[in-house]
Amino acid sequence: MKTLREIILGNRLFFGLFIFFFAVGLIALLAIGKANSFVDLNPYHRVTLDTIFGWITFLGNGIFSVILFLVFLLQRRWSRATQVIAAFLLSALVTQLLKNLFSMPRPKQFFPSGKYPYFIDGVTNVGFASFPSGHTTSAFALVTLLAIFTPNQKAKVAFLLCGIAVGYSRIYLGQHFLSDVLTGSCIGTVTAVLIHWLFVEKLQSLPLFARG
Repeated sequence: MKTLREIILGNRLFFGLFIFFFAVGLIALLAIGKANSFVDLNPYHRVTLDTIFGWITFLGNGIFSVILFLVFLLQRRWSRATQVIAAFLLSALVTQLLKNLFSMPRPKQFFPSGKYPYFIDGVTNVGFASFPSGHTTSAFALVTLLAIFTPNQKAKVAFLLCGIAVGYSRIYLGQHFLSDVLTGSCIGTVTAVLIHWLFVEKLQSLPLFARG
């Protein structure tokens, strides 16, 4: 059995770096604002980078959580499989509720025509589903659980960097603001921690989940 405190302390490197990332982003957001932070984080665009970040952003697609869920099932790691799919579904539900509640414009909808030159045809979307970033939420829900599952410290850092890369890709591709990404990262991380705590504290003793 683990308490929330033990989960956090057992992964202090991952969560410490996450808090640092979140704090830096939040300070930047508060200092220069939503619009300026978006522009400042997008100073350089090339076709090659468009392609690279297009692939990186795909890592935030929920299909990766589903694939990992199936892999854990094949390995008969019932607890891990259930945690992955539960964190994905719960974080997605929270994200969709917030999207519908706030209905915030995406950057292309937000900026006047011609104000920002790097929107990508066929990639950048319009509409009012900007807040929060669903891809970032999904990515952080997954990488947080993977970081908790592994004892390898370097792997924990690598997982966090993957989550951050997905978050930045959403800004680079013109889909979201920094505020959307920060909120999504927080939702995904908190959801993953709570799901993990629920399983190890409440359900781990059940025979079905005995093998992690």
